Amino acid sequence: MNKQDIAIVVVLFLGLLGWGYFQRRQALLNPPPPPAEAPAQAGTNAVAQRAAAPVAALTAPAVGSPVTPPAVAAPVAVPVVAPPEPAEHANPERIRLLTNSVASVTVSSWGAGVTRVEFADYAETADADSGPVVLDLSDHPALSIVGLSGFSVAADYDLQYVRGTNAVLLSRTAENGLRLERRLTLGDDYSLEMVDTFINQSDGPLALPEYALALGPMDVVRTKAKTRGQTYLGLDTLADSGGAKVQRWGKKGLGTLKSIPQLFGGSSGGCSRNRMPVDMMPKTVNQHIAAPQTWVAAKNKYFVQILAPEEPASSCTLYAARDEASTRFMVGQVSADVTLGAALIEPGGRFERSVGYYVGPKKFSVLKTLGARQDEVMLYAWWQWFRWLCRVLLSTLNWLYALIPNYGVAIILLTAIVRTLFWPITHKSTQSMKEMQRVQPLVKEIREKFKDKPQKMNQEVMALYKEHKVNPMAGCLPIVVQMPVFIALFTVLRSAVELRFASFLWIADLSEPEGILAGALPFPAGGINILPVVMAATMFWQQKLTPSGGDPQQQKMMQFMPLFMLFMFYSMPSALVLYWSVSQGLSIMQMLHSRRLTTRAEAARA
Repeated sequence: MNKQDIAIVVVLFLGLLGWGYFQRRQALLNPPPPPAEAPAQAGTNAVAQRAAAPVAALTAPAVGSPVTPPAVAAPVAVPVVAPPEPAEHANPERIRLLTNSVASVTVSSWGAGVTRVEFADYAETADADSGPVVLDLSDHPALSIVGLSGFSVAADYDLQYVRGTNAVLLSRTAENGLRLERRLTLGDDYSLEMVDTFINQSDGPLALPEYALALGPMDVVRTKAKTRGQTYLGLDTLADSGGAKVQRWGKKGLGTLKSIPQLFGGSSGGCSRNRMPVDMMPKTVNQHIAAPQTWVAAKNKYFVQILAPEEPASSCTLYAARDEASTRFMVGQVSADVTLGAALIEPGGRFERSVGYYVGPKKFSVLKTLGARQDEVMLYAWWQWFRWLCRVLLSTLNWLYALIPNYGVAIILLTAIVRTLFWPITHKSTQSMKEMQRVQPLVKEIREKFKDKPQKMNQEVMALYKEHKVNPMAGCLPIVVQMPVFIALFTVLRSAVELRFASFLWIADLSEPEGILAGALPFPAGGINILPVVMAATMFWQQKLTPSGGDPQQQKMMQFMPLFMLFMFYSMPSALVLYWSVSQGLSIMQMLHSRRLTTRAEAARA
């Protein structure tokens, strides 16, 4: 393994460790509040009535209060009030299916929400007879109304298809004369358009108070792959303000909003000494964001739900539930509500609002068509230029897959393209390392001669480099250039939905470790992974080919790098290990080619 590749890996690993230390440090400086002080106010506001949902509700602005009409007229606003919701539905549930080539969406007459979504292009398991991935939202339907009496999930709606369209119409009239007509239309992909029309059929004005619109819960995806420090279950929000950035609440917060682990009473950095015992943690937590939001998203590793009102939501509330089946702390489910603003509806008047709802895979080619930066729910964090690099690499990977429909081959070709682009820089670095190796005996003499005069020794060494036209920093250039590409590929390959259940040779799923003979052997329990061993072997071979030079002790330490990388990559997704193994193989070929060129040049000079 040459120096620049070693440096890439070492810096990446140190960066992961440093990030974990930073999070633990922040947790110590900002200890989480005791669970007993969580701002739950169930019974005092309507949004908090989600106690029966799988993700419990927390504080939100009061919903259901009268709204004072504008000062242009004398009529008194009449609040929308209905009798208490029945414990059970009066009518049997009726459902309608909205389908297209990629999705099937189930709409229920109970609460006018989405209770089930099937994805035709994504199998539940890697088995050949597997059914499609299903999002079961029946316990907490998406798009259900929270905090508006007479229109909650306990209400029965009329439900019918809209003839000639891929849409359904749901309607209900409250006792005070307020009527809701909801039209849900499924597009060509995973997007639904919801249009709610409120009609005042009474003789006086009606105040439509603030109410919440719910996202369905997202459960954690169970994987065998271990990518240290990565959290895939999370919540994203985009504030309605100029220049706002997409905020990700999976592991960290901003200002007074704490990370999800901190809300549970644990450290976000993963340090057990800063976390209370799991059995003492609350089962559910929440956080209210009292600021207008353009959209809110709940996501797991591969799929996402996004609510994007046409008019920004006045606020939102985030919810999380820990995995009670796990003996260690783990967030098992997340969800969110968006609060929509109040309105005054005159007799015979209508009030209409539209909301976009995306429920589907985190696939960039689809998400980028939604606008409003909704594609940033992908795990392409950090700087804008880094997100751009990730998108270019993912687009190139999908383009290669379109040419040769196998993602294993596409990864190999993408690795070859990256290596080819960096060939001039890598070749120059290799040549510089060889020149450094030639002058090492002279450098050693200078160090022995001026070992008591460090300043003089450095001057003489630099003069020697200048005389032989050797640049000691030339080997650093490939590190600087390749580091962003390596991290971007790591980011893309670790959670690309395209790689889910994608097979290659003996690998059944590129998004998971190989797991050969899993279940047939007592140890290791997860089966045997061959690619990490191949990767370590290529690294060892590459070390033997790399020109030696510098500190002998450092060279001995680097000999353990293949074992370190074997340990680090053994349980990572096969796609990542395949990329690194191919990269090492191509690097060996480049070094052998450079050696032949050098041999020819030396023969010509002789």
